[in-house]
Amino acid sequence: MVPGGGEVLVGGWVEKPASYKITPGLTVLGAVAAAGGPHFAADTSSVKIIRTGKEGEKIFFLADLEKIKHGERSDIPVQEGDVIEVSSSTSKLVPYGFYNFFTTMFRIGATVY
Repeated sequence: MVPGGGEVLVGGWVEKPASYKITPGLTVLGAVAAAGGPHFAADTSSVKIIRTGKEGEKIFFLADLEKIKHGERSDIPVQEGDVIEVSSSTSKLVPYGFYNFFTTMFRIGATVY
């Protein structure tokens, strides 16, 4: 999927994956926050930014959101057409799966009399 003009696409393990309008000063951290923030199972240490270069080539960047939050790394300003992909963390998927399973079971169990 390619975002429209003046937009950045945020996908993967975020609350609300979608295209977002680019506002002045928008960065990767801000775009992920606009998408509702990362899920528990997200790997925030290696968020991928895919950008199209001047000659149509794909350029990849990695951002560590935790280090950006703590001021250890600089945030990356987004550009029109960027795609931000938040992948899952293998070590967080199992606990997230259990949490999701049990919350679903309690929600279903609470509605059955």
